[in-house]
Amino acid sequence: MGDALTRSMARTLVPCLLAVVALTVAAAFEPVLVLVAVFGLPFVAWGFLRPKRFVAVALLICLFTKSAAVLTGIAAVDFADEAMIAASLLVCLGPRLLRGRPIRTFPGFGWFVVFLVLGVVSALAVDVPLVVLGAGTSLAAKGILLSLAIAQIRWTTSDVHRLARGGVVVLLFIIACSLVNLAIPQTWQLLIGNIDTVSYRASVPSLIGPFVEPGTLGLISAMGFLAVVAWNTAVGSSRTTLLLSLGMALVAVFSFRRKTWLGMMASFLWLSSRARRPGVFATAVLTVVGIVVLFASTLASAMTALVATYFDQSEGTAARTVMTTDSFFVALDHFPLGAGFGRFGSETASEYYSPVYLERGYQYIWGLSEAAGNDLFLTDTMWPAILGEAGIFGLLAFVLALVAVFRRLRALSFDERPIVRWLGLTGIAWIAQYLLESTGNPVFVSPPSYVPLFLLIGLLGSFGGKRQAAEAGAEEAVTERETVAPGNGGGSAERRDAEPAEDRAVLAHR
Repeated sequence: MGDALTRSMARTLVPCLLAVVALTVAAAFEPVLVLVAVFGLPFVAWGFLRPKRFVAVALLICLFTKSAAVLTGIAAVDFADEAMIAASLLVCLGPRLLRGRPIRTFPGFGWFVVFLVLGVVSALAVDVPLVVLGAGTSLAAKGILLSLAIAQIRWTTSDVHRLARGGVVVLLFIIACSLVNLAIPQTWQLLIGNIDTVSYRASVPSLIGPFVEPGTLGLISAMGFLAVVAWNTAVGSSRTTLLLSLGMALVAVFSFRRKTWLGMMASFLWLSSRARRPGVFATAVLTVVGIVVLFASTLASAMTALVATYFDQSEGTAARTVMTTDSFFVALDHFPLGAGFGRFGSETASEYYSPVYLERGYQYIWGLSEAAGNDLFLTDTMWPAILGEAGIFGLLAFVLALVAVFRRLRALSFDERPIVRWLGLTGIAWIAQYLLESTGNPVFVSPPSYVPLFLLIGLLGSFGGKRQAAEAGAEEAVTERETVAPGNGGGSAERRDAEPAEDRAVLAHR
């Protein structure tokens, strides 16, 4: 028996040792690929068993990818969000396709697909190099693909509660990082910022929190603030949620982003008007009026600076104005298509300095040049990229997709279930904030800005439609049966995450 055990151990240890040696040698040449093999493959395998938890982890990675890339100094980390979206598609969509099930979609999915197809066809029509086309398409599509992956899972109101609790932890982390940032602004900026210089407003540093620049902190904290206010409106307020909303509001204020302030105040008033409790809206109006009166001079100077940013009245060559105006001419030049993904207004068009820019003399315009440090406005807008790259019909498709999302959110905002109503109210406030921010920030594609909105759009695949209502009823029936008769082979809730809702619906109606 001892000899047999020895031989068995030898047969086990020898392959393990050979694998360790092979991985060590490979790591000397391709360390990133080895790390993916050692950690990524087991992680994805776990995702097939626990898809909802996998998606939650993937969302966290997408949120803090850019920060991790700056912190570690490893360029490959900057692509972690694309990798996690691809892995989420594999985990969530793969089993569904193998079972022969139809793909679950979300409101506006068809219009988003039209937008992507037009961008790709436009690029092929003008012979955009494949490497540029691939990078540009990946940038334009990753938020949509994230929503598609999330939509493949049947989410319940209990799942949304759990996501909300996880979101609270993220918001507390953002507040904690912002406090440290306020205490040691220069050290924090050198540690995690994308530039080494701290931006000050009236001797107060513009905070970046756990992100690489103030704009991202402003948007994410505004999203958090509006989500908590919507929770207070739809579900009910408590001392904790009131303090959390105050904390997120202060973080957003100290990012010193002008559009963020305006959007927050407007959405705060609208959310308060939807509260079903007397006195809430009046209190909100008095609060906003007090803020405007108290900071009137600051807000006035902010608005003046905002207008000056878009309109250079001395020369008429403000960078954003040029990009916005030229996007119409580019779309007309390539009508009925556009210039193609990777060719106008996007980060890809900046990285592979677009021939369209050279044709239009952007190399001579401040903020639009190819020179390092003079290219600040090449990626500072959203809509010129959509119009210029996908054309007039591509822009129309993108807008119609957002309209479809808004219609579903509006329907949910009147739902009798508090958690579903919260989703609707939050989504409407978020879309308003995104639209305002998109005038000077590529929020629909820039990491991590795109993550909150496209997470919510993916969740809409489980709420609001007739099919979703039928699946929700089946889910409740199955849950009731398992509650009455536990231990009858129903399996754990997490294991059922991997099962299609249609399968559970069949069980419920037997």
